[in-house]
Amino acid sequence: MKILLFATLLISTAYADQKEENIATVKASISANIDQRIAQLQTFKSCVQGASGHEEIKACRKANKAEMKKLHEENKGEREEWKAGKEERKAKKKAEKKI
Repeated sequence: MKILLFATLLISTAYADQKEENIATVKASISANIDQRIAQLQTFKSCVQGASGHEEIKACRKANKAEMKKLHEENKGEREEWKAGKEERKAKKKAEKKI
């Protein structure tokens, strides 16, 4: 009985450590994405503040829209990679349960 309790405790501790690592990875990824958007918005703000007419502001908006779309596509690719990895992990867990 004590061995079973000890084994359960070890497994739950390992699982908790893995979750902590996953959370840290997710937080780092989210922070990096926010930093990218902030940097782009600062560039956009500088462009707009330096503009002297409507056409220049329009060019700033167009450049900002293109850059934000690029960032969105990059982040979308990362999300899809993460989802694919998640499906693989689920399949692996299912296979381990069957064994």
